Amino acid sequence: MNVSIVVPAYNEAANIRRLLTALLEQETSVARIVEIVVVASGCTDDTADVARTFGRGRPGVHVHVQERREGKVAAINAYLKIRDPRAQVSVVCSADLEPAPDVVEKMVRFLRDNPDVGMVGGRPVPDNDGSRMVGRMVRLLWELHHRISLDVPKMGEIVAFRAHLVEYVSELSVVDEASIEDIVRAKGYRLGYVADAIVTNHGPDTFEEYFEQRRRIARGHYWLQFAFGYEVSTLDRRLLARAARATAREQDAFGKVALAAAIGTEVAARALGLWDARVVGGKHRTWRVLQSTKTLAAETNGVPARDRPRRLSARPDPPDGPPQRRP
Repeated sequence: MNVSIVVPAYNEAANIRRLLTALLEQETSVARIVEIVVVASGCTDDTADVARTFGRGRPGVHVHVQERREGKVAAINAYLKIRDPRAQVSVVCSADLEPAPDVVEKMVRFLRDNPDVGMVGGRPVPDNDGSRMVGRMVRLLWELHHRISLDVPKMGEIVAFRAHLVEYVSELSVVDEASIEDIVRAKGYRLGYVADAIVTNHGPDTFEEYFEQRRRIARGHYWLQFAFGYEVSTLDRRLLARAARATAREQDAFGKVALAAAIGTEVAARALGLWDARVVGGKHRTWRVLQSTKTLAAETNGVPARDRPRRLSARPDPPDGPPQRRP
């Protein structure tokens, strides 16, 4: 299956090279990656230049520049307009991730083997320091996310969907994956969760940033519910309570305290997010960057990224050449 990957990026010069290397080195057989498109959205750093330099000699790596920062959904819509028409599957990958070598292959295989599934998500695993309170809260939050997704899939960080299903995403939304979920479900397809398709992310290191992130996500989810009547699985209190009980049984004393703190913080963040959704709605589409989420442990520990020229596993371009893209 032909795969097109989009990487929406805002000021990701420190991360984009590592991510592109990991995407180029994906181990695939069913998946055939025909292009990787970096959408540099209103960047004030060298994200676009770093991506362009990386793409030289690597056919299929493209950079699309948006002069103004308009939000991740706007970046995805810009990509949808120029996406390679050969693509059968689109992958949306955040720029600050470390994907395992088989992530794309596993998600595409799931779509191939389940024709009634229109969208799948991988499993984000944070590398935050679990010996610190906020770090443990981040880890436990994603563990809850994982347990809920095993019952009712909830997309996040990296997703893949059948390309023909999504042509446009409402730019009033601030929760891109959830909005795409809604589109796919509305067209009669199921969602899938590929628990062994692992991507490493890094959650907030400070409580202030953690709370801000949870509040903005809650606002986006409630707005989606109000505007389109779609409820993501993590808003289901029954599923959340069951996942919390199962997670608590596996924790030591510190973990139980951190889980209680995470749940209490989530209640407060959702209360304010609900107020935001009613008052602000879809009027605000961009956010202050949470700086502590932009540094993966692999980077700070000096793990080198492999960087060798490599062609994408694309079919030969037709005689007229590939679609023209803005530099």
